[in-house]
Amino acid sequence: MARNKNIIVFFLWFLSQISVAQFALEYDVEANAIAGNGGYAPFYLMNNRQGLVSFRPNNGYLRAGIHKNMESGKRFSYAFGFDMVGAYGRDAPVYVQQLYGELKYRCLGLSVGAKEMGNVMANDRLSSGSMIWSGNARPIPQVRLGIPHFVKVTDWLQLKGEISYGAFLENRYQDKHRFDNSMYTRNVLYHRKYVMFKFEKDRPFYGIVGVDMAAQFGGTNYNNVGTDKTIRFRSDLAAFMRVFVPLSGTESDPGIDQINVVGNHVGSYWLEVGYKQKEWNTRAYYEHYFDDHSGMGFRNKLDGLWGIEFSTPHRWPVTGFVFEVMNSTHQSGPFLWDKTDEIPVQVSGGDYYYGHVCYNGWTHQGHTIGTPFITSPGYNTDGYLGFKNSRSRAFHVGADGYIVPELTYRVLVGHQRGWGNPYVPFTHISHEFSTLIDFDYRPKKWQGWKFNLSGAFDKGTLFGDNWGIQFGVRKEGTLFRSKK
Repeated sequence: MARNKNIIVFFLWFLSQISVAQFALEYDVEANAIAGNGGYAPFYLMNNRQGLVSFRPNNGYLRAGIHKNMESGKRFSYAFGFDMVGAYGRDAPVYVQQLYGELKYRCLGLSVGAKEMGNVMANDRLSSGSMIWSGNARPIPQVRLGIPHFVKVTDWLQLKGEISYGAFLENRYQDKHRFDNSMYTRNVLYHRKYVMFKFEKDRPFYGIVGVDMAAQFGGTNYNNVGTDKTIRFRSDLAAFMRVFVPLSGTESDPGIDQINVVGNHVGSYWLEVGYKQKEWNTRAYYEHYFDDHSGMGFRNKLDGLWGIEFSTPHRWPVTGFVFEVMNSTHQSGPFLWDKTDEIPVQVSGGDYYYGHVCYNGWTHQGHTIGTPFITSPGYNTDGYLGFKNSRSRAFHVGADGYIVPELTYRVLVGHQRGWGNPYVPFTHISHEFSTLIDFDYRPKKWQGWKFNLSGAFDKGTLFGDNWGIQFGVRKEGTLFRSKK
């Protein structure tokens, strides 16, 4: 009885907080069109765009949404958003891009639904993208709980971290893009957890260390190589716990989960050092990627993302600069053997980054969830839904700044090489050079308006020669604002 009373009291307090809060409902409307030539939309026009842009060279969308922002300065706050897209040049003509609700109490946050998210630590505007989550794919509906922003623990230590579970929404995508008898897995579940520690005092130097881990699990696998039956993975509470730890499966699990651990896991260690001044900031970072225990023990050498960044809060000709190197060529060696009773030897190699023997891999609706330099399955033309090119090495440069106070620019340049994957290597090394120049005009006379013009092209053998020009218009503002 006392417990129910406490719940009622909390609910009434929650309603009172909403009723006395100053309520501002924001809106945004955006039109975007890409016209070009080639087999695909240019790399930098299509990638790291939350899965909005189609792989096709000529595409576009009309987007409209409403949202209430979180009030970070208040002890209690809430937020929500709804975002619809009408598109041409892609599978679905109309779809929901975002639908979410969020609560915040002090430093704790709860988010439920599908919401666009970027990199946990990397620069969303200039970086090529984190190895685990880059904002390259459509949002995955999920429940996230934790501390989403750094909070001070002591005078020199801050932390942030979250735990989330969700579900992939790509059954229709797989049905449309896979060929007959190709392998696919339906109703797959999602899990992620990360924690970051920041060491900083009243000095210009700081350091950050952390770990980011994610997995896909559950669902049913069809048309697996060498089988004529389905493989059903557990989606009960025990599976949720074993993918969180993670642990090997029991006799109730399929053989692949008994030999290894439940689910397809990806992860990375984050290391960053920085130097901050009033006029400018600089930092260097390394994200060490791992796909299994061998990578966690650094047997995959220095695979991952290396980067340096400069930034300034002033309206200078250069306000940000990023140089990154992404390498995924080692993968703990070329060979993998799980020990058996007949041959009791374990050889850990052939990590097949993002891939899996049953799941389609670390992808959502054709787009790589992590770095787009591991080639998205959406580029495949043979109905295969997995990763053909996970052994890559790429160099990336990003810069932005002001031409005049109302006109900004952004330049992205990258070169990548691909060797295929550890089990089906390319017969010839593929390569691709890509670049983009992007202009945003925000006139002072027209508050809330933004006009965009971009041009990009690719040249190489990885996904061919492509070029495109993008035109965009966006209007955002306040729909209405309540009074206290």
